[in-house]
Amino acid sequence: MVLPPLTIQGIAVRAVDAPLDPPLRNSLNVIPRAPLVIAEVRTVQGVTGQAYVFPYTPAALGPVAALVRNIGEGLAGRALAPAVLWAELHNNFRILGTEGLVQIALSCLDMALWDTLARAAGVPLCRLLGAEPRALPIYASLRGWGGAMLAEEAGQAVAALGARAVKFKLGQARLEDDLDTVRAVRGAVGADVEILVDYNQGLTRPEAERRGLALEALDVRWLEEPLPVDDDAGLAALRGALRVPVQGGENWWGPRGMARALEAGAVDLCMPDAMKIGGVTGWMQAASIAAAKRIPMSSHIFIEASAQLLPATPTAHWLEHLDVAGPLLRQPLEVRDGMALVPERPGLGMEWEAAALSRWAADV
Repeated sequence: MVLPPLTIQGIAVRAVDAPLDPPLRNSLNVIPRAPLVIAEVRTVQGVTGQAYVFPYTPAALGPVAALVRNIGEGLAGRALAPAVLWAELHNNFRILGTEGLVQIALSCLDMALWDTLARAAGVPLCRLLGAEPRALPIYASLRGWGGAMLAEEAGQAVAALGARAVKFKLGQARLEDDLDTVRAVRGAVGADVEILVDYNQGLTRPEAERRGLALEALDVRWLEEPLPVDDDAGLAALRGALRVPVQGGENWWGPRGMARALEAGAVDLCMPDAMKIGGVTGWMQAASIAAAKRIPMSSHIFIEASAQLLPATPTAHWLEHLDVAGPLLRQPLEVRDGMALVPERPGLGMEWEAAALSRWAADV
């Protein structure tokens, strides 16, 4: 495939703050809105591309948008070469640091650059990465809290999406309440649907072992983020005490954070987040790390980008189906019989609904 040379003309940035219906709930907080920063790459040749990030709170919209805008200004006139620019920008921010909002902004730009490159080639991004569109197994990532709400939502996900696995948040004060929640969901989805649980880093080491052992008896298939993400030693010790696989990775910053955790034996399974791991370029580095360790690799939110990245991931596992941008898109990612249907549209396959963007526009 021979791609035409492209020169970046500029980066346009916009922000939206749309409601999440239903909100995301966990043991720590409620996330009622989807604040998104959208970057659009414009080239001298007329090809455009775009991507979004989801910084979780409206308070971060302005800072992330400003970072994307300010960093993007320095790309004008540069050749559109995402991997080259990724390395250069990360070196430029080495002293300040490339975690937190800086990494989110860099990932937003990286994904938008890759989307532009794939659009110029007229192919889905996965083809540009050496793979091809294929149906991907999804797990339904539930938004509710507590047994009754989650059982109803899980039943709906299985009926509507054909989901073969569901994931939900635990972390109630009493272990028995967590176990009752799992039993309620199991009653709603039946014996053939896998159950995955997420503690959002909320447990102590002894409590993680106590709850993990109890959850094993209920055939839970992974225990996600039971301890703080940087407690590699604690997670490695916990793995040794449990049979249920320990999952983690959504809060790793960049491929180096992932490499550190895998070298320490902190997880059995991994699930990087495209926004935090470093966009497309960072993801592909992460995929190589996971492949070398033979660690199954799933995605975390960003379903449009993840659907393009997982086909190019040697140890691809599950696509997390938690759709935060779908209400703003003309054609949300389609799921049928528990499988995400990766679109053949160029790039990330996203086209925004202009009226929805205008309705929820945020002044940043």
